[in-house]
Amino acid sequence: MTHVTPRRAATRERLIDAAIDVFASKGVMGASVEEICEAAEFTRGAFYSNFDDKDDLCVALLQRLHDDEVAALHAAVESMDRIAAGTDLDTLLLAAIELFYASRTDDPRRVLTGQELRLHAARSPKMAQAYRLFHARTAQAVADMLEQALSEWGYELGTNGPTAVSVLHAVYDYGALGALIGSDTIEGDVRVPLLMEVVRALIHPLTPSS
Repeated sequence: MTHVTPRRAATRERLIDAAIDVFASKGVMGASVEEICEAAEFTRGAFYSNFDDKDDLCVALLQRLHDDEVAALHAAVESMDRIAAGTDLDTLLLAAIELFYASRTDDPRRVLTGQELRLHAARSPKMAQAYRLFHARTAQAVADMLEQALSEWGYELGTNGPTAVSVLHAVYDYGALGALIGSDTIEGDVRVPLLMEVVRALIHPLTPSS
């Protein structure tokens, strides 16, 4: 395995941070390597010593988003241990979802960049393969944590874990974009109520073992 020095790791992180800004503003296809380098205050040489091309940077950004989502859910699940046993379902779901959002960075640029990466994957077969891989990894990791947490509280999913997570992810994206758009049909921050309704529909009390 190639050793990555702290300096090179810091350079990669700054380039990824810059890409979030530029992709959110111009989209993946509209953003140039030069613009990303300028935003990060690096040369093209620094870029190409860390990434093969813009798609390679996109894959690194997908890894960042994957790690952040899993870490946010992990933090929320750990915080659930402080909720008293016997708490009713609505109170439990509200606390869990609010803890999840509290563990995430509430940054419109990240919401937009996530959508831009998905659109780019829809247009690029190379990126589509990478996107499917990260989506599958994230869905399985989140499903494992979700199923464990639900089991400890006496509930289970009514469908397989990755499918449930895909549904929740779609609802999360809808709410996140809705919070940015702010239309007559999407008033205020509807992310928590939306997720609560869908989670409630996807779970039921544990079935007694036969």
